[in-house]
Formats: sequence, structure tokens, C-alpha cells
Amino acid sequence: MSSKLIVLVFVVLTVFFAGCSDRPEDTISSDDGGHSGAATVQTVTATWAPDGVVTDGEYAQNMILSGGVFEVSWKNDGENLYMAIKGKTEGWVAIGFEPEVWMKDADMIIGWVDDGEVSAIDAYSTGNYGPHPSDTDLGGTDDILEFGGSEVDGFTVIEFKRKMNTGDEFDKAFESGQTVSIIWGVNEFDDPEERHIEDGKGELAFQ
Repeated sequence: MSSKLIVLVFVVLTVFFAGCSDRPEDTISSDDGGHSGAATVQTVTATWAPDGVVTDGEYAQNMILSGGVFEVSWKNDGENLYMAIKGKTEGWVAIGFEPEVWMKDADMIIGWVDDGEVSAIDAYSTGNYGPHPSDTDLGGTDDILEFGGSEVDGFTVIEFKRKMNTGDEFDKAFESGQTVSIIWGVNEFDDPEERHIEDGKGELAFQ
């Protein structure tokens, strides 16, 4: 092998391995691959209804994540939070509030639609990667006041209402003007025990 060829091979391998070392790890706390969206704000003009349909003016803010794989819409007053989570899936969708490490200690809502029947769980992640049993299984309370959902054209939507401060130790207490960190996940199946197939994180602010 000529000296020029040896030098060329060395340069190619150096560039290749340098590129590999710069690749981010695939973890649950991914930054959505650069697809985290900024929230858009609109005036609330429509009455909130947990029907699985996000209408214009129903929510004060909206944020699209990971190129549309996940979308969250919300509004709040001093007492209640109203939210819609939408995932590009026919399985479950979930949002978690203020995890401490990875998923640990996240206050979660997990929902799905199975043959037209809508389910939503007030859950809490006890470990870095779950599990996330319901609050009631942990001795807390189910604080979802109202919920509904839909499954249309490959997207699942879950809408729910809860108090800003439920008083439950397994729920995060929210305040107007507060910014909170979120994690999200979707799965192709309705079983909430199945691991997410896509996930990400972000931040949202309450008015």
C-alpha cells in the first residue's frame, strides 16, 4: 500500500470517528432533535368542551413538538387547568409535568381511545424510566375532573381538566405565571404499560 493511500485512509477514518463522537445519545430527555416549538398565543373565544376536538379559540396557547408528532394546547385560570394533548398515533398519548430526573417524580396524564371508549389516568412516575402507576394505586387521588377524547386519521386527542393545585402529593401544584418543564410520549398501542415509541421534552407557561 502506497504512503499516499495510507494517509488518505487515515484521514477518512479520523473524520468518520469524529462525527460519531458528536452524535447525541438517544435518551428520553431528548431535545426533540431540534424540533421543539415555541408556544403560540391566541385569544380564547370558544367554550371548553372535553370532546376530543380542539377548536379555534378553545385554548389560550398551543405548542407543536417534534414536527407534529406531539401537540399540546392549554389554558388556565386561577383555579383550573384545561389541556389537550394530541399524538400522531392510534395508541396512548401522555404528558408529564416537572420530572426530577428523566421521568422520575413526573406528574403524568396518560390517555387513549379504544373502540370509541376514552380512558385517562392520573399517574405518577416512581422511577427514572417508570413505572407510572395511577395516583390512587399510590394512595393518592384521581384529580382529573373531566376528560374526553377522539381517534381520527391516525391521531389521538385527549382533553382534560384538573385543578391548578389539587392538594394531592402525587400532583404538581401550579400557579398562574409559572413556567413548568414537561415530558411527553406516544405509543402505538392502547396499553399504558407499553413503553413509548417516541418521546421528548419542553416547557410551557401558565397565564
